[in-house]
Amino acid sequence: MPHFTATRFVAVPAETAYAVASDVAAYKSFLPLLERSVIRGPVAHVDGVTQFSAELAVGYAKLGVREAFISRVTCDAHKRMVTATSRDAPFKEMKTVWSITEKPGGCDVSIAIDYAMRNMLVQLAINGAMDMAVQKVMSAFEARALSVDKASKTISNA
Repeated sequence: MPHFTATRFVAVPAETAYAVASDVAAYKSFLPLLERSVIRGPVAHVDGVTQFSAELAVGYAKLGVREAFISRVTCDAHKRMVTATSRDAPFKEMKTVWSITEKPGGCDVSIAIDYAMRNMLVQLAINGAMDMAVQKVMSAFEARALSVDKASKTISNA
């Protein structure tokens, strides 16, 4: 199963980065190629851990590609980790983990993606573009975290 990882230092508090990573419903507003991100079903909260299902739709109009799938999401505030897993088409299996590690002056944001597609042609196409896609996701994440941090500082100074 292909495995992709990226880590980037982001100059925001770890709590801010975790808030961005755990706000799955907002992903559609800042992540590239994501057309829909909706929380489905019950949301369970137990001792800093939140679990829910999310429906995500990814699209690339130039290629006429659009896929929707359901992920099971676990957000662990204590570990500052967000884990999403899916066996819904188009995946045989998919696991994405966001990890936030506090550092002086900000935090390291890491994403790890393991996946296997049901269609081998789709698998090959995605494999070729995954490094670039992960870097775009990290850039979008950083921009969103910086924006959220700036907005929170503006509100607290008001």
